[in-house]
Amino acid sequence: MQHLDPGTISMAALDEPLDAAAQGHLNRCDTCAGEVLELNSVVLAARGDVIGAPLESPDAQVWAAIHQELGLQSSLLPDPLSNTPQPSTTVPGHPITETTAADPAEPDTTVVALKPRAGRRTFTSRFLVAAVTVGVLTGAAAVWAAQQLGAESAPAVVAQSELDPLEGFTAQGSATVYADDDGAGTLEITVTDDLVAGYQEVWLIAPDLQQMYSLGVVGAGTSSFTIPDSVDLAAFPIVDVSDEPLDGDPVHSGVSVLRGTLSASAS
Repeated sequence: MQHLDPGTISMAALDEPLDAAAQGHLNRCDTCAGEVLELNSVVLAARGDVIGAPLESPDAQVWAAIHQELGLQSSLLPDPLSNTPQPSTTVPGHPITETTAADPAEPDTTVVALKPRAGRRTFTSRFLVAAVTVGVLTGAAAVWAAQQLGAESAPAVVAQSELDPLEGFTAQGSATVYADDDGAGTLEITVTDDLVAGYQEVWLIAPDLQQMYSLGVVGAGTSSFTIPDSVDLAAFPIVDVSDEPLDGDPVHSGVSVLRGTLSASAS
């Protein structure tokens, strides 16, 4: 039977989807399924999944120390978690070697080397590291793709201007116009303070200083305003911040705090 190649085994251990043929073989083949399970434990450990990763039994010496510390009966000395085979157990494919009870004073024992199971591939540490690296690179690629999509969808700067204080005021500011993929414009304005008698209002004004559009109220800090589709920035390039009295009159007060003229962005 042709088993799955190491690359496909790695993808399965990383929970990546396989093609129909590979998945069908994995569902039928205990050998490949065992290799996927073994490699998946390494992946879980690399991801920090202590719940999904299988637990290893402690060394027999741990139970021996517990037994001695608690002063348990000698009948409880064998490690309860040990899977050590009985002395009469034989290994398939190997002859039975007759042995006698070992003398405590004689350290010599008979060691029988076990042959690897036929058809099973051995995963080296280099292969396991490579598999874990694939998982790390897969996650990094996903993050990079998300960042690229975010960068591509970021609105473009189409115009900007520094806002200079007019006589009697000391505030500083700036204005930037962004356009999204649909062409909708947004004015982002930053003002250092709002030390005015009333409240500050943002305007787009024509060069003749007669025609203007109000965008809204602004305070200290950064604020954003949607530019109406009917407003052509080429015809209304001046950004003005006015000091408006609380008199209910929607007309410009004639007192400007900051002003600047938008110019097309070089980018």
